[in-house]
Amino acid sequence: MDKFDEYKFFTERVQHRSDRRQQASQIYLTVNTAIFGIIALLIKDSGLTGWSLAVVALPLFFVGVLVCITWFRIILEFSRIIGWQYEQLREMERQIKGSHKMHIKEWEEFYRPTKSKSTFSFSNLESRLPSIFIGLYVVYAVAIAVAIALGVL
Repeated sequence: MDKFDEYKFFTERVQHRSDRRQQASQIYLTVNTAIFGIIALLIKDSGLTGWSLAVVALPLFFVGVLVCITWFRIILEFSRIIGWQYEQLREMERQIKGSHKMHIKEWEEFYRPTKSKSTFSFSNLESRLPSIFIGLYVVYAVAIAVAIALGVL
């Protein structure tokens, strides 16, 4: 396999891995949405009130937080692997004569940290989603506990 074919193969692998990361995030987003839907259904239509509602809903909150922690770790692992693969692609570009060095230029323009600009990364944005959902689980759990204590639920 010559260097250019190896480079093309490696580029396809990186794209495939990026697609897998996005699919994983979509799955975890769907799971979290379903958990919130089940909690809403329990509150609205189950007929449960008081602490019996809390006992039924509490495991869902714990499962949701565990799902978010797993999701966060998967995003970090994908980010680490994909980052390493892009590093390898940039090294390959340096060795291919006549290459336009697209990955090197992209890195220089968008991802290289500098003092004058913040870095842009979908992984950084994506990794905030599990934290947002964990925050929502905490807010919902506290709200249910307060509503039960006040006799609203």
